[in-house]
Amino acid sequence: MRVYRLCPKTGARQEPKRNRDGFYVLGAPAYGNRKHHSENKVLARTEDEVIELIVSRGHSVRVNAGGTGSLVRSNIFIDGRRVT
Repeated sequence: MRVYRLCPKTGARQEPKRNRDGFYVLGAPAYGNRKHHSENKVLARTEDEVIELIVSRGHSVRVNAGGTGSLVRSNIFIDGRRVT
């Protein structure tokens, strides 16, 4: 996995979560504090799409953090380099 987040509390590596259809789920910054609502989700098929949306458009990504996961924008790493 090229994209991951380091949990600030535990230091655990959290990878992007896929939904049951196999898409990565992201949140667009245009939706502000409503980006976590299901009707506002942005879907990406590949990890390259996820990287493009995070780096060039500032999207948040849902990571495996128990339960439904967490939509995060901080402590994101791509290929071992911190991008946010």
